[in-house]
Amino acid sequence: MTIYHQVLIHSKPEDVFRAVTEQEGLSKWWIQDCTAKPEIGFVNIFKYEGYVNNEMKVIDLVPNERVEWECIKSEKEWIGTHIMFEISTHNNLAKLNFKQIGWREQTEFFATCNFHWARHLIMLKDLCESGINQVFQEKEAVEIKKVKG
Repeated sequence: MTIYHQVLIHSKPEDVFRAVTEQEGLSKWWIQDCTAKPEIGFVNIFKYEGYVNNEMKVIDLVPNERVEWECIKSEKEWIGTHIMFEISTHNNLAKLNFKQIGWREQTEFFATCNFHWARHLIMLKDLCESGINQVFQEKEAVEIKKVKG
């Protein structure tokens, strides 16, 4: 099973690529406390006050076009999934195809993650179009606590 979203962004593909591969960009639309590099074999780490601890190994990288991660540490249902960001141009916009591939079944957690990926991709779009940080720690704390119950 796959979570799949497509987003059109008023931005250059290279700006979107930096936002989905570099620590500075990822910290402004997904999780503030992260260590990330656009380098094959590097393990990106995303943390949030003990609620989130994701480790994503970069397994494919084509500058300004594509990055793919393999989840090696996270929630049980995420381990072994692949997260892909594919970027192209469409009518002077950056087109982002996002996929999280390899879900074993469609559970409530799958549905929750699908919703939150959409929410974070809107934050990514807003970051790329405005340059303004979209991560507000207090709001993220509330959202993460909702997911964790």
